[in-house]
Amino acid sequence: MSRWYEPHEQWPRHQKPWWRETIDAARSAGWHLQTVEGHAWGRLVCDRDADKPCKIAIFSTGTGGESAALTARRNIERCDHHAAAEAGQVQFKAVGLLDRAEALLEAAGRCLQAAGRRAEAEELLRGAATAVDEAEKLAQAVSREEDSDRLVVEAFAVLPEGSELGCPPTAAEVGVLIVSASTHADEAQQLTDSLPTGSPADALKARIEQVRTRVTDLSSHLERGWNANGASSA
Repeated sequence: MSRWYEPHEQWPRHQKPWWRETIDAARSAGWHLQTVEGHAWGRLVCDRDADKPCKIAIFSTGTGGESAALTARRNIERCDHHAAAEAGQVQFKAVGLLDRAEALLEAAGRCLQAAGRRAEAEELLRGAATAVDEAEKLAQAVSREEDSDRLVVEAFAVLPEGSELGCPPTAAEVGVLIVSASTHADEAQQLTDSLPTGSPADALKARIEQVRTRVTDLSSHLERGWNANGASSA
């Protein structure tokens, strides 16, 4: 089964680093990818609407792959079909900004959830009235703290390269993640506004609105729930 990918979409990841570099170069230049099953991993096409577009075959395995990938990158640079290249580059940049924004918001969301679990644990320990009650709530508190630790680990796992978080994260650090995501969405909007109307631009605009909605939700969560001790009540 084969599938076409446009420049603004997320492309599958090739297992070989030299082919990944070539595929990224093609995507940023506005090329399209068709994936196939079998030894031939897929092919790159500069412009699907052109009468005689440039085409590059990509293989999953085989000897001489690094050399073939280098030759392919040179062919991408020499391609004379520039009609879709500029729009493709804009789409690629906008997608990259939105990918980063969504990752930042995912990390921020997990930090807020972690802070909420830790606040629940502290509240359980403060509310114990009897020895039996204390034992039950202590067990619940330990469970909440374990959830909090797991969520922090997950936040670090999705955090984009170049972003920073303390351990445990602070409210200020989470706020920076949310603001950065909002900035990326604004930059993606500026790029998208320069694209011709159609499905790629519409898809990007929909993602931008989703990012902005989550920015608003997480900002409200942060303002509403994080107390002086760095814990969220939600």
